[in-house]
Amino acid sequence: MERKNFAFISYNHKDVKWAKWLQKNLENYKLPTEIHNEFEDSRFIRPVFRDQTDLNTGVLGNVLRDNLEASKYLIVLCSPNSAKSEWVSKEVQSFIEWGRLDCIIPLIVDGQPNCYNPDLECFPRYLKEYTQNHPEAELLGVSIAEVGPQKAFIRVVSKMLGVSFDTLWKRHERARRQKIIINTTTTLVSAFLLYWFAIPVQLTMTLTDQEHQLPFGSSADGVGGILTVEGNEYQLTTLDTTIELHSVAGFHRLGFIDVQFAAQYYDTLRESMPVSAGLSTSLALDLKRDDTFRFFTGQITDADTGEPIANATFSIDEGKYTSTTDANGNYSIDIPLEDQRMEKTVVITADGYETFESENECVDVDTPYQLHRKQ
Repeated sequence: MERKNFAFISYNHKDVKWAKWLQKNLENYKLPTEIHNEFEDSRFIRPVFRDQTDLNTGVLGNVLRDNLEASKYLIVLCSPNSAKSEWVSKEVQSFIEWGRLDCIIPLIVDGQPNCYNPDLECFPRYLKEYTQNHPEAELLGVSIAEVGPQKAFIRVVSKMLGVSFDTLWKRHERARRQKIIINTTTTLVSAFLLYWFAIPVQLTMTLTDQEHQLPFGSSADGVGGILTVEGNEYQLTTLDTTIELHSVAGFHRLGFIDVQFAAQYYDTLRESMPVSAGLSTSLALDLKRDDTFRFFTGQITDADTGEPIANATFSIDEGKYTSTTDANGNYSIDIPLEDQRMEKTVVITADGYETFESENECVDVDTPYQLHRKQ
């Protein structure tokens, strides 16, 4: 079969944050020229398939199975959550049964492999049993806790490309040093321009976040967001704050400066903001949340027949928000910003079916649920 996917990410839905982080970083990783020339026509590791259903029972669906079989590598996000997931175990089992054990890459995001404490075990059941029964086929996982997110990511890439970790890491460090040199050079040039124009403009930036209870999502290195003003980056760990920025040269007076803001779970803002004629300028940037945790949608089906259930009631927040399924079993709730959370308690009722209730359900689109008939 043609390998149309570079990789398939297998994970438990509770680890969706790590899955999104990994998919984004893989698809945005630009291959070095010398490596790119040896491998693919593309300069990027794309596409990377990430299943968004998190079904825990039954057999692999046709679409999911096709994408799994059409993937060069299977990256398993190992955690106590995935260790309890039969779905993740089935995906691993399929890859091994296809004779592709050497193409499985365990990425440990939490817990420990082959742990004496079952609550800390991170390997999926089939992977743990298989490696125990075949010691010669033991897979060494890449642990984020041990080496950090960036090194763990580079180790995954090195396994996929068959290139030594040291080669890729040295390139990474070389790029970091080049960035330091560029920033240092920029600072020296800025100092010269400040001297040349004598009187700079002092900038003050006020960031205003909307009223909500959602967390300020942070990246793997702890940075929540990046504010870029005229090419200078500011790493943010909190919002609703005022930042004193570097002065800009006097020629910006009565002109405009480029301001950008980017952060997980926020709309990316790009604005051209005016500079006053005085010694200082105060700027205000109103930040807006994206729709990551706004829509809760999916389908409700019969656990035995798989048929959609119409007129089922899907509710969250103790019934504050409800949706009645249509003829195709589809439900949809548009959650106002003030009540958006990463997780919700879900209650589903339908005539003739047992009530479904579960806490800490991740808000997402296309989330399926199954109801069991009353005995």
